[in-house]
Amino acid sequence: MGQTRSAQRLPHAAGGPAAGRLSARFSLKSFWRDESGATAIEYGLIASLIFLVIVTSVTAFGNKTTDIMDRVSAAIAGAIS
Repeated sequence: MGQTRSAQRLPHAAGGPAAGRLSARFSLKSFWRDESGATAIEYGLIASLIFLVIVTSVTAFGNKTTDIMDRVSAAIAGAIS
């Protein structure tokens, strides 16, 4: 028959990680290079800043609207009596 070849350093047939201890090293490198989590955090910070601006502007607008409504109500009450 013949001698068999050593297949210790060949990757999996399905294109998976390399055989042996090298797969952990490759997965750690890909984890450190992955920036998708950082992008999600940046989008979260932008969304929270937009939310704070909206809340602040609505609060300021609401206070001014309340003052105007109080003056209109007092004017109507004075005109009626």
